[in-house]
Amino acid sequence: MDIRELQTDFDIAHAFPLMKALRDRISRATFANEIRRQQTLGYQLFGGFEREHLVVLAGVRRSHTLSRGDHLFVDDLVSDEAVRGAGHGREIMRWLARRAAADGIPRIYLDARITAKGFYEKLGFTFHTSIPCWIDVDQLG
Repeated sequence: MDIRELQTDFDIAHAFPLMKALRDRISRATFANEIRRQQTLGYQLFGGFEREHLVVLAGVRRSHTLSRGDHLFVDDLVSDEAVRGAGHGREIMRWLARRAAADGIPRIYLDARITAKGFYEKLGFTFHTSIPCWIDVDQLG
């Protein structure tokens, strides 16, 4: 599998259908602008290709927090449903781990859906007890 950063407008637009499978709130009309906005904050979008067919996406950012220290945060990870189970997700995660290690980043963090828990457990991820949650700000007004 060939893994490369998606930076051109064409490549980002081409990634929309695959990302839409993971992020149902996004729209084709705003997708490129949202990626560009995140890129200003250090986000990088990587695609894995088999014979020029996009089979997996990983959106990541280097981060540092008091609770976690330096780490790579995986915001987005999705593989093409037609080839899911072929090892593309595992391969891009291992590629990200090698890249992070080369950059001196000691850990990878992410928020996993319960449906993906088995995948991350097989990779060796440790699960914590924190539960991501959210609220619309006007509800706390």
